Amino acid sequence: MKRNHPFKRAIGASLALAIVAAACASDEEPTAGNDAPAESVTEAAPASTESLSDAVAESGVVRIGVRNDNPPMSFIDENGDWVGFDVDLANAMADQMGFELELVPVDGTTRISFLQEGQVDMSVASMNHTLSREEAIDFSITYFWDNQSFLVRTDSYASIDELIGETVGANAGSSTIDSWGNYVAEQGGDAPDFVEFDDKLAAMQALRDGAIEGYTEDNITLLALAAGDPALTLLPGGHNPVQFGIGVPENDSEWRDDVNIALQGLWTSGEFAEIYERWFEGPDRIIDLPLGGAMEIWS
Repeated sequence: MKRNHPFKRAIGASLALAIVAAACASDEEPTAGNDAPAESVTEAAPASTESLSDAVAESGVVRIGVRNDNPPMSFIDENGDWVGFDVDLANAMADQMGFELELVPVDGTTRISFLQEGQVDMSVASMNHTLSREEAIDFSITYFWDNQSFLVRTDSYASIDELIGETVGANAGSSTIDSWGNYVAEQGGDAPDFVEFDDKLAAMQALRDGAIEGYTEDNITLLALAAGDPALTLLPGGHNPVQFGIGVPENDSEWRDDVNIALQGLWTSGEFAEIYERWFEGPDRIIDLPLGGAMEIWS
């Protein structure tokens, strides 16, 4: 699916409607692997001797995997448009590299497997750079900084430590599962009781109904899901600092360098800041999230 025009932004739209639209993305935009199992990390296939740099340059098209179920990073808005920070970044990366963009919908599972299978050239898909994922793919330099905490029912808990020993929820395949388990172990607690969800809205409903005591995800996602709902509160701090990187196939340093250089070009030109402000800092922002870091720039 090739999308060459600028994507409309969901500015001034109801975030609740946008989240519902994102959850029903299969009705608006074909999604990849909705029925696939949770993200699993397997060893990468042996690398090809040809770099993607050559193949993409020859075709003139870069295939970028982007989620469409993760507001405000990337989602389907109430108008049926595919929007979000990662969508804008993918468009900017293609322009910066001089290629036509082919957006490929991915989810929590296929953002990695599509790279391994050669179905996408990079994944701009809200992907935390973790050691386990390094076993399957490579990553660009960090382009987004956040943390992972918990949504809870308002006035139920004051800190994440109070959730040790409670039943909590997470997205299937999320890095929060290992992170919370490690955090609890460091505090001397027993292994946490997790409920894993394939649907963010189902997790939110379970939290409201009291089936789980907390729902853990990237703070940015939690803020978006809870926007306008005084019955839910994001606990301060977090149990796992988040550093999003662009996923690329393993053992292709030339292509990884091309991706990194393009990212740095967007940063130094100010275009990255413009995209970030549009979604998280400016007057039309969906949620308020000041920039949490500075991109690595090579001299």
